[in-house]
Amino acid sequence: MMRSILRRRGAVVAALSAGALALASGSASAASALIPVSATSSLSVYSTTHTRDGKVGIPNLSFGDAIVADCWDRGDNISNHGNVWYHTISERYITSTGRELFVTGWTYGAYVDGNDAFHSGDIPEC
Repeated sequence: MMRSILRRRGAVVAALSAGALALASGSASAASALIPVSATSSLSVYSTTHTRDGKVGIPNLSFGDAIVADCWDRGDNISNHGNVWYHTISERYITSTGRELFVTGWTYGAYVDGNDAFHSGDIPEC
């Protein structure tokens, strides 16, 4: 009787451990990508995917800088370049100061890389 209970407990612990490992692996594999700014337009970071809601208050990025994005979503379609926006979790000012800021916001995909990270599947939909 006691061995049976211990075996069941061992099986439960093993199952929970495997579940925790799978959950940890799932979290660790959440996609984020370093995306170089390859478009020539000045790039702003906005508080939402709609420009009417304003910018987050950090300097604009330019060609040669980079962002780290973890997903994309739909928003404003600026000048008929599409409605893809990248959820930006950090900004790297490579061409000017070399600083990296960790201000969360949204960048317009067409002005980052011509929507390449979206089309190649480098980041998932939010």
